[in-house]
Amino acid sequence: MPVVVLGLVTSNQDKLAEIAAMLPKGFRVQRLDLGEVDETGASFEENAELKAIAGLMQSSVALGEDSGLEVEALHGAPGVYSKRYAETDVARVRRLLTELRDVEDRRARFVTVIAMAQRRGVTQFFRGEVEGRIAREPRGTHGFGYDPVFVPNEGDGRTFAQMTQEEKGSISHRGRALASLVANVDALVDLREE
Repeated sequence: MPVVVLGLVTSNQDKLAEIAAMLPKGFRVQRLDLGEVDETGASFEENAELKAIAGLMQSSVALGEDSGLEVEALHGAPGVYSKRYAETDVARVRRLLTELRDVEDRRARFVTVIAMAQRRGVTQFFRGEVEGRIAREPRGTHGFGYDPVFVPNEGDGRTFAQMTQEEKGSISHRGRALASLVANVDALVDLREE
């Protein structure tokens, strides 16, 4: 049976592993190693497309992905700067909790955009979002990034970091964007290998 191979431009091993775990049978992700691609875009779409187009140096079809956390009380911050909000995951979470220390409105959403670029010049976008709120303290040891403080509305009160990979993937922003891509990938016969 042919396998669909998705070349993903990323330097984030956690993100690569998470995507690999969420892909259905018949799909495989491989890392396109280009180092850090400058995220100079003003939106998730622009940053994802920058990565995907850079990936065309190594593949005829390449995926770029950009994700971030948008917090209502912070007017959408950290947004496209989520990774650059501080030096480490722990420092990013600490900064976020400090900025929300006296804030009652803790609504937030995680956003993922996957851009699929092809050498023939067509770029498609697949967006996933999940609404939730920011916990008052980190909880859980799974996941990465802001997972220890993000409580999805569709869950049972646990943070993403308290969920298994399967539980998180079934409702996460990245899982939704990936599901949309997988559902629309049939037309891309050049991704299939025997």
